[in-house]
Amino acid sequence: MKNNKTDPENALVSDDSAVSSNQTQKKLIQRGQIDIHTHQTAAKHLKDGADALNARNYTKAIEEFQQVIQYNRESAEAHFHLGLAYFMLGDYEKAIDAYKMAVACEPSEATAHINLAATYRLLKRYDEAVDVYTRAIRFIPNHPELHSELGAVYTFQGKRREAINAYKAAMRIKLKLQFDFDQKV
Repeated sequence: MKNNKTDPENALVSDDSAVSSNQTQKKLIQRGQIDIHTHQTAAKHLKDGADALNARNYTKAIEEFQQVIQYNRESAEAHFHLGLAYFMLGDYEKAIDAYKMAVACEPSEATAHINLAATYRLLKRYDEAVDVYTRAIRFIPNHPELHSELGAVYTFQGKRREAINAYKAAMRIKLKLQFDFDQKV
């Protein structure tokens, strides 16, 4: 049996792995720097997009939010605000697509569901609005506005019984939330 300390072939094995380890570490550090740069760049575009949206420069906002999405396809915030910018320009189909992506990225975010369904409602696509609210309620059952908005869509459809049930659910949830809040205070 060879002694690894005196055998020149085996002595280099640990050095090779150290070199390999150093190379791996350098690659990870470089990757981390790239990730940080990517994150910072996306954050800048997100801020610039929000500023443009607030300034009602919707075309600029769209460009900025699309840049964010190039860096991070799963940015619910960028998709949501992109939808809002398209909505404000009257491009409702693109708004719907962006809101759908926001919902897919963050299904527990009620505002994305509400805006998606509201856009369908504006276009008188009531069945699709009902589907959105129904799915949203599965993810966020204790959100009174979802139930209330569902009731409004049922009202537009002439579905009185369903509308009443949705409004009742909204009131029950509001009362429970108020009761829970009062108990804490």
